[in-house]
Order: sequence, then C-alpha cells, then structure tokens
Amino acid sequence: MGHQKHAMHASKDCDKRRPSCLNCGRARRTCPGYEPSKDLKFINYVGEDNLNVLRQPPSESMHRAASFNLSGTLDWSDVEQDARLVFFNDYCIVSSNRSLSRGYLHGLQSMIAKADPNSELVQACTLIALANLGNKLGNTMYRHRAEGLYSLLLRSFRLSISNEAVFTTVESLITAALMGLYEIITSTGTYTGAHVAHAQGISAILISKFSPFDLLCDGKLFQIASSVPLEGLDVEIYTRPSLRNSPAVVTKASQKFSLMCTPLFNQSSSAIDFIYARTISLMLRAEPLLESETEATLDQLCQLRFEAEQLREAYTTWPDTVPPAWTPKWLGTISSKNSETLPDVGYWPATISCYYDLYVASLWNNYRKAALLVLNVILRCHYRINGRFSDQIFEASIQKDVEKLTEGIISSVPYLLTADLQIFVANAATGSPPIIPGRPLGGLLSMHTLFVLSTLSTTEEKLKNYIRNCLAWIGTRMGISQATVLSKYTSMNQFKC
Repeated sequence: MGHQKHAMHASKDCDKRRPSCLNCGRARRTCPGYEPSKDLKFINYVGEDNLNVLRQPPSESMHRAASFNLSGTLDWSDVEQDARLVFFNDYCIVSSNRSLSRGYLHGLQSMIAKADPNSELVQACTLIALANLGNKLGNTMYRHRAEGLYSLLLRSFRLSISNEAVFTTVESLITAALMGLYEIITSTGTYTGAHVAHAQGISAILISKFSPFDLLCDGKLFQIASSVPLEGLDVEIYTRPSLRNSPAVVTKASQKFSLMCTPLFNQSSSAIDFIYARTISLMLRAEPLLESETEATLDQLCQLRFEAEQLREAYTTWPDTVPPAWTPKWLGTISSKNSETLPDVGYWPATISCYYDLYVASLWNNYRKAALLVLNVILRCHYRINGRFSDQIFEASIQKDVEKLTEGIISSVPYLLTADLQIFVANAATGSPPIIPGRPLGGLLSMHTLFVLSTLSTTEEKLKNYIRNCLAWIGTRMGISQATVLSKYTSMNQFKC
C-alpha cells in the first residue's frame, strides 16, 4: 500500500484531520490526500499532530484514566482511547531517519487511526494498552478487561490467519507482535514456562500452513519482543480490503525479513543479521554438547570452538562498520562509593553513555549480548579441551573482551531506564537518589540482555545480584511483569522450561 501526500483541497467533504480523514473513511472512498500505488512500498505516514502526541507525556490521559473510577462512571470507549495514547507514548518510537533507526512500532498510531475500530489490530492495541495502564495505575479492572479481550482475540486471530480463504495483511504481523508484547507485560511466575508456551503458540499461528509470513529466515529470528518495521516490506495491491476504511494489500515477506530487523544502513545491518543467524545456529549446537560431560567428542569440541572463534572475529570487527550516529556518547562516570554494599539501580560504577535513540541502544546491547554468548562458548570449549592446563594469555584476551562488552551494557542502563539522563548525571556526581523511571520501552528493550548477562559464568557474582535488582525494578517501576520473573532466575534453562 503506497501513499503519496498531496495538498488536500479545502472541501466540506474532507475533514483534513487524519492521515485518512474520517469523512472519506466513512464513505469508503480513498482520501484525496493519498493515492494508492502498487509501485511504492508500504509507508506509514505520521502527521505532525500524531508526532506531537507521541512526543508529549500523556499526563491528561493518565489523569482522566485514573479519575474514571473516582467519578463513579466508566465509559470504556473513553478509557480505551486514553489507554492507547498512554501506550503510544510509553512504547512507540517515531524515527525521524529510517536509514539510522527503525524506531519501535513506528507508524502504529497512524495505522490505528485508519483502522476499523472492530479490527483485530485495534483490539490488540487496546488490550495491551489497558494492561499497560492497569499496571501503571494498579487498576485490576483494566487488567481484567484486557485479559478478556486477549482470550477472544487469540481465538479469532488463529482462525483469520490460518484460513487461506481469509484475507491477511501486514496488520496480522503487527497484531501478533502486540499480542506477544502483551504476554511480556503481563507475564507472571504462576507456573514455569507460561510465557514461553504462549509465545510458541503465537509463533505456531504465524508459521501455519496458510500464513503469508516467512518468519523463520535463516536463523529462526522470530522474536516477538523485537522491533517491528512497518516500512521496507515488499507488498502487492490486492482487490479485497483488509480493513473497512483502507486500501487492500497482501504482504509478501522476503527471505531476509524477520522481526529482528536492523536499520536500513545496509553495510552494517546486513552484516549483523547474518552474524546473528550464525550465532543462533552455533548456540543450538553448543548447548547439548557443553551441557553433557561425556557425549561430546574432542573433534566436536574443536569444531565448535573453531566456529565460535570465527564469530568472535566477526563481532570484533562489526563496530567498525556502523554509522557515526550510532556511536555511544560518553556523558560522565559513576564512581565507586562503597564497595561493601550493592549500588542502587542505575549506579553501578561505570561510564554513563547515551545513544541515538532507545532502539539503537538496544541494537548495541543485542550485539554485546550475542558476542558475550559466543565468548562463553569459546571459554567452555577451551576448558573442556585443555582440562586443568591453562593458557593465561588466551584466557586474559577473552576476559578483556568480556569486560569491555559487559561495561558497555552496564553503562547503557541509566540511558535506558531513567526519565532524564542529564538530571541523573548531575545526581550521580553528588549522590545516588532513586532514579525516576523513564519510558517502559527502555526496560522492555534492555531486560533480556540484562537477564542473559546475569546468567553467564563470566559475570561476577556481585554484578549478577545488581542486575537482578535492575530487572526487579523494571518489573515494579515500569510495569513489565516478565522482568520480575526474570529477576528470580539464575540460569537461562529455567526460563526455557
């Protein structure tokens, strides 16, 4: 679905208020401000009004939502509208330069504005918005309504995407991502593996026989919590409409497309996607070999180490390929105040770094996390092959890389979690007052990296405890329940079961 913005003619028939205006939408005609073209790629237009909404803290929406119960009246349409505004502010990044950052759920607000209120896409956005707002306000009524909507949507979504007679579009992919995000926000420790089971269920729906999406790619990169690009998808025009008020499209996802997409800076993004695919393949083979003390042969261990060393070299050189705008910027240093006590969240002694945006920060941390996993495989292979005979020079080189990658992750924590980094830097120079939570998206994008770091044998025990405190803080202060669950686990195997 291509859109080209033209000057909208003044007319009583067109209200000029939305990317596809309400009057034109109700009349089921193409808005004169837009022109469908099969020669163009899918582009979500975000008007200046929408941008302003995303930039501004939704204080009025929060206040109204919090006061509904106090007034004794509850209009769910108003509550849901305010909840969506809060959600857009908390979880969406509108990228001003798509060649540098895809943002996060970029274009979602304009999609919701144009969609049929009864569509699965709007339902998915509404239920996660209610869950998010319910967590922020401690409102069980909002959370219970979200649970009911989720149960209904899960059934209808499974039918709509698995039936070849039902028309499916890119909206189905975004719906699935929002449902996965809902699971992350509401995940509890009621029984081990609950979230994983639900995520696998969503994944099974998306890769069903009649699904239009190729989400496995080369390295099974389908990850619901990752950024969802709404541009750069190859699409073709179809005659039947997917949404009541919008032109129809059929999405044809390419072999390179997955939810683990990097920005459009070709030299860097294509390289890291390929490295990630090889890393996942390595980890799938390494786990059974290294967990068993007897099954792995010497040849298998040597081959595994050789492949891991190749990946280590690839990860070492990747930072040299990134655009200058991606380079982390140093803002200050947190000095050690008391080595006996555990620092408060955000105040681990390290440098303080800032990034182009939250998405680019998460891209760096995903890179660091993957590189640390590879180094961990190399070290474990080394010990299994050499036994009690050590190689101090080799082990020191591994440790140096581990420390650099670990510090990079820890130095990004203030940027990802605090509401105002400049105030945090000033406070860090004089004391360590509790940090004010920033947008929950920062916690969402950092929690899996922090969790993996807390489980690695190369991470010192005190730092592991600090990271678990950070995860618990993300869960309680940012309303992301899965972070609370992760804070209680000490190994990745616990989360997989």
